Formats: sequence, C-alpha cells, structure tokens
Amino acid sequence: MPDPEIDSNFRKYRFKFKKNNFFANTDARQWSFYRYYIYIIYTGDSPKTFNEIFDKWTASLTFIRKHASIPKPIGNFVEELIDYNKSEEFKSIREACEQNFRAHLLSTLSSGSVAKSEMAQGYKKQANEILSGALEKNDEVPRTNSFTGEDKRNAVLDDIDATISTPATDSKQSYEFSENDLKISHWSSVAESIIGKVERTALIVDNVNLEDTFGDYCNECGNTFDLCHSDIMDLRPTSRFSEKIPEETWAEFVSDTYPEYEISGEWEKLIQNTFQPRDSLEEWVRVWRGLYENRSNGDLVIKDVIYNILAPYIKVFEEPYNILNSGDLRENQYNAQFVSPIIGSTLKAICSIDWRILEVPVESSKDRRNTNLNPIVDKVLEAKCADGLARLWSSHEEVFLYEQTGPPDFDDVTQLCIHDYKLVRTMRDVLNQRIILHLKDGISDHKDFASFGAFGHRTEVSLFWLTIHQKSYCLREYGTFKIPTVWQDLPVLSEAIMICLKFFTFMKENIKVRRSACVEQKQRLLTKRKVHTIKQNQPTPTRPKKQKNSR
Repeated sequence: MPDPEIDSNFRKYRFKFKKNNFFANTDARQWSFYRYYIYIIYTGDSPKTFNEIFDKWTASLTFIRKHASIPKPIGNFVEELIDYNKSEEFKSIREACEQNFRAHLLSTLSSGSVAKSEMAQGYKKQANEILSGALEKNDEVPRTNSFTGEDKRNAVLDDIDATISTPATDSKQSYEFSENDLKISHWSSVAESIIGKVERTALIVDNVNLEDTFGDYCNECGNTFDLCHSDIMDLRPTSRFSEKIPEETWAEFVSDTYPEYEISGEWEKLIQNTFQPRDSLEEWVRVWRGLYENRSNGDLVIKDVIYNILAPYIKVFEEPYNILNSGDLRENQYNAQFVSPIIGSTLKAICSIDWRILEVPVESSKDRRNTNLNPIVDKVLEAKCADGLARLWSSHEEVFLYEQTGPPDFDDVTQLCIHDYKLVRTMRDVLNQRIILHLKDGISDHKDFASFGAFGHRTEVSLFWLTIHQKSYCLREYGTFKIPTVWQDLPVLSEAIMICLKFFTFMKENIKVRRSACVEQKQRLLTKRKVHTIKQNQPTPTRPKKQKNSR
C-alpha cells in the first residue's frame, strides 16, 4: 500500500503515522514552517528579520534530513523543500516575505495579543527601528497631509505602550514595567543556543566566514559521530573540517587567536637548567635531591612542581623492571602515577582549584542528560565520568577535564576516537553549565567563557579549549607534550611543565570569579524560570555494531 500524500502542514500524514518514532521525538515546529513561525512570533526571542526566522527553520530541516528514523516520504519532502529554498525563484520573493513579516509584527503588537512583557519590550524597540527606517525613506517625499509621519509613528508606539501595561491594583491604575524589571533580554540569546545563538563575534578571517564554511561542511558530512553534528567546529590541525579551510586562512586564524602567555623568567630558567640532558640516571637523582639545597636559586613553588613531577619517574627508573615499557601497566595506574603529577602539580602552582582523578563524575553532563525527564517516572541517568576533573572550590564550577585512552602501549583506534568524542562533548556540557551558573548569579557577560581539557593517548597529551560563537562552538588545540618512558627522555618534561604552566595561566584568566552585586529575589525567580527553559544539546547517538571491511 503506497504512503499517503503529504499535505503542506503534515497534519494528515502525521495522523496516519502518529505512532512513528520520528513524530514522537521531533517537535512539530522543526518540520512545519507555519508552526515554527507561530512559535517564534509568540516567544521572547524577538527575531529581527524574516530571513533570520527562515534560516533557523532551514537549519532544522537539515537536521531532520539526517534523522535516523525519518520516514522516506518525509525525507523526500524535506529534500524538495531544501532545494526550493536555494532556488532563484524563491530568492525573488524573499523581499516580499520580509515586508509581510514586518506588517505582521506591527499588527501583532497593536492587537494586544503579546502577553510577555519582555517580548513586547523587545518588539517595541524593533518596531521603532522599522518605523524609523520607513520614515527616513519617506522624508524625501513632500508631505501633503497634516498628519505627519512622526505623528503616525507616535500613534503606533502609543498602541505598543498599551500592550505592555498591566493593571497594578483593583482600581485599574496602570503600571508600566521599568527597565530594571525588563533587564533579562540576555536570556533570549542563551535560551536559543547554548546551541547556537549566544551573541558572539563571527569567526571571520580574510573575509572568509568560517561558520558559513562550517555550515556547508555539516550539510555534506554523513558521519553521525562527527563533532559537527554536535554544533562543534573542530579547528584542531588534524580535523577533517580544517581540510576545508585554505591553509593560509587557518594559519592566520591560529596566529590571531592563539593565547600568548608567559611564565616567570626565573621559573623558566630553573626548569631549563634542571632538565638539561645528562649522562646517567645517577646525575638525574643528584639534581632531583639537590633542588632545595640552594635556597636562593628559584621560588619554592616551582621547585615543588619539579620535585613532585620527577619523583615517580626517578622511582620507576631506579627499579630493575621498567613498568612503563613492560606492557603490564594499566590506564588508571598510568594516569595516577605518571600523567596526573604533571597536570596536578602545574595546575596547583597556578590556580587554587579542586583537582580529582580516576573516574570522577562530571555533574554538567548529568544536567544535560536528564533534561526534560520526569524523575518520578523516568530513569534518572548518572553523570558521565572523566579521568581527571578540576573545579572551583567555592562554587564547584567545573572548568577542566582530562581523558586518557590507555597505557603507553595501548593503540586501539576505536577507543582513541570514542574517548576524543566523549571529551569534547563533555567540554561542551561544562561550558554550557558555566554560562548557566553565571546567569543564575546575575552575570550576563559571558562572551569570553571557555571550557578546558586535556587528552592523553599513549605517550602524548594534548591541551584544548572550547568557546561558543554565533552559530557553533569552536574547539582549538593549545599544544602537546610527551611522557618519558626511559630516563634518557626526561628532558622532555621541561617542555611539558612550561606548556602546562602557560596553559593554566590562560585558564586562570578565564575562570576569574565574576560576582555581581546583591541580586533581588524577584530577579532570581525570573532567572530560575529562564534557566529551566534552556534547550539542551542532543544526546549521544547510539553506536552501531561494527561491520567487516569488504576489502
């Protein structure tokens, strides 16, 4: 039996297949422009143009096209829509759509159907801009009517004022919300995109908009587990997306955005002198034990760092059996004994922070995983765990994650990709939660916030940071360092210590506690409501069973 014909608003088709998983998991406004338009008009987001509404809806069509359980007729219908949206025929009528949208916006306000005061205030400002723009064009035309354009503008704005006034008492006295009562406009940007529309500067280099290139890459990418499907623009040098950007453009972007931080010259000199190449292990032991003999040579803080990092390596290299090269080492021991001292010691030297290792629950991921669940009926999921986690002592705000794939001799490509994917998505959860926690505290300035992470594979550890921009998150690599497996390789710890100190200095600047003045309880109530309605990111896709390669 052939599938029923799809009508323009999907009502008949949806009714026919209402038990299909696609309709159960996909909100109506994602595939019906009429429903999306009505939804966006009556929310507090205040879209500025028809194009803004239409582009967001088109993005949802692109997401639906990649939906695993999408019925074939829906898929064909969406493909036709996307093709038509790119056609010259449709481009020719978008200007008319824009004018129609402005007319609808003004009529919606004057009808009094806008209930939310903050939304009305946003539209009031926008209507003012629209009318001002129209009046500037009309200034060139001689006016013959005594009722001037300025009079018309004021008359419309009077109607708008009426829509945002509410009765204060039973005596019908009117009360207009003050600016302080309406200072929550920053919520609208976060509510739409801790996935995409927080007010950010676009990533543009040499007139190349990297986010537009990223959008094209997302449309072409068929790999469900590519980070692009999590709205993450991977700008690491080895990513597939970086291949889509001209090398000169990518190099300039790295040069312009790389955080240049320096450490004390005294610290750097002591580190370099300590880790000079030496002829025997006995010399290394003598230098290690003599760190504190000359009290004038260097700060005690950096001496503690060097001593604590060298200690486990000196101990293992003095043994007749080198466990680093034995094949008997396991992930947790490798992490705790050899990697964590480097990260933990340098982190402590720069930041006063809570550092924990070995399967630490990441609360940010728990909040995201349990969004929209009914805790009485639905099973509440546990937080994802990380091999290392740093958070602030006072607020417990999570800021830094570490993930390790295995010991030095472990070379499973599948686990490498899985752990990398998990780390970056969890960094995204941490960044989202940082923004939410600061908004709860009344801090709306979060444009420079980032989350930080480290990823260890075999004997190499990479340092990353993640930021959020207009349409996507942006993942960048700060640098890498090596883990020595024989005593002859101990000089590599010089670079490891210095790059970690610089990286954590960068992190310290980003996580400075920004506390606002006392926030009124009324404002906190408004804040809680807005945080509760923030749309969270998509869950991790289910990993299919592996298939044998036919080659």
